[in-house]
Amino acid sequence: LKSAVGSHRCPYTRNVVAMLRALFVSSLGLAVLSQVDAVSLRAHQHASDELFTVSLRPSTREAYSPVSRNNVRPSQRHLSLLERSGALSREHSRQASLGAALNRMRAESQRVHALQYFGEVYVGTPEQKFTVIFDTGSGHLMVPSVKCDSAACAKHKRFQANQSSTAIPIGWADEPMTRAEDDTDRDTMVVNFATGDAVGQYMRDKVCLGGLSGKFCAMADFVEMTEESDNPFKDAEWDGIVGLGQSVSDAAEFNIFGVLSTNSTPSMKMPVFAVYLGRNIEDEAEITFGGVRKERMASDLTWVPVYEEGYWQFQISDVLINGKTINICKKYGERQCQGVLDTGSSLMMGPENDLGMILKALSFANDTQINCTKEQKFPNLGFVIAGKTFEMEADDYMDRSQDGHDANMQSCWAHLMPVRDTGRGPIFVLGMPFLRAFYTAYDVKNKKIGVAQANHKASTVHSKDLVVEPLVALRPGMDDSAGKPAAAVDNKKKVAEAKKNGH
Repeated sequence: LKSAVGSHRCPYTRNVVAMLRALFVSSLGLAVLSQVDAVSLRAHQHASDELFTVSLRPSTREAYSPVSRNNVRPSQRHLSLLERSGALSREHSRQASLGAALNRMRAESQRVHALQYFGEVYVGTPEQKFTVIFDTGSGHLMVPSVKCDSAACAKHKRFQANQSSTAIPIGWADEPMTRAEDDTDRDTMVVNFATGDAVGQYMRDKVCLGGLSGKFCAMADFVEMTEESDNPFKDAEWDGIVGLGQSVSDAAEFNIFGVLSTNSTPSMKMPVFAVYLGRNIEDEAEITFGGVRKERMASDLTWVPVYEEGYWQFQISDVLINGKTINICKKYGERQCQGVLDTGSSLMMGPENDLGMILKALSFANDTQINCTKEQKFPNLGFVIAGKTFEMEADDYMDRSQDGHDANMQSCWAHLMPVRDTGRGPIFVLGMPFLRAFYTAYDVKNKKIGVAQANHKASTVHSKDLVVEPLVALRPGMDDSAGKPAAAVDNKKKVAEAKKNGH
């Protein structure tokens, strides 16, 4: 997540989450894309009988999270990626070396749990299709521009404004509805990633979310990237990012789902999107717009209000180990513990002291990796949300590997990352391990989050008014935890079958 730069509704949470994701990126030598800045969003409900679902594809090739961003006025535009590339490369090499050992240790985990999930978004008239990451921790749609002559852009689909009859150039972030009359007199957005940079300008055009069976469409603002560094873009399997943050956009007009929920064609029945991730890379994964899919849930949704505007942040009243409290939330008073749901984080992260207690209670002593026996059992990890306990089994929050051990021994590691105390209160970033265990729904109008036990059984029957297009998951070929080449794994066959069957 990006650090705050402009005016913010909640700089407290924004900076905490930005620091947590930045620490995660630095430790793993990865980048996981996000956005900053805050403007309040108030969505309104419209009626529709249609629900559109986009299939997600996971990938571990390039992670995608910027750690900061700002707007550059025309007088500052001489800031160039090429001019800064030498210093950036040295810093990125340092960050990569810090995470090299941990990357290898977690390679076995990456074989089972993908780091990214991506699908499609459609921009312009006629539609131009882009492969994108859906990120609940950022607030903008970002796609490469035909104006971009960087090598990274050349390998991807680029937005051609001159081929769209509805495209409108926007000059300033604080005037999101005003056409730019002079291409040299426009805001330039500079986004800094843990492993690279991007530069973009603002556009307005028709944006559609959905799949083969139907889409929600509306005019909305977005960013066309005019410069991209090689990392993390050049070898990425995705073109850009759709930010689905609760209220972290430059203006409400940039909040793609917020705009669609109030002004789409067809109009939405519910101002809600929902995320389902399969347990393994080969399994189905999807994001649904306009409502929820009950067949993806093994329990009813429990709703909790957004605690602070900005990210999808909510209150956690207690943390349990095998159903017993470890008393880490009471010390924070009425605020208790705070959680943020983040599709852009492949681990669960939290304050060092609190996660240290959790790891010890989970039999991991003071580390996330230990030697264990095949027979060794680990306790359940539970979070109390809105008075209900959501419990993760050991296989939800950890992995095992036999590599380098005798017959009865294994390496066991938890998908938990303790981070330094930020001094800004307890924030737990609940990334993909949590999102695989639970089906999550996000209500932009009523500012609340729904959580249910995920149903991971095969589901081929959908509600009559549903449109389902699965997300693609992919782990490209890489070295495993023993340094040996491992074949690529993906769910593309299942996605193709789902699309063929019209799901």
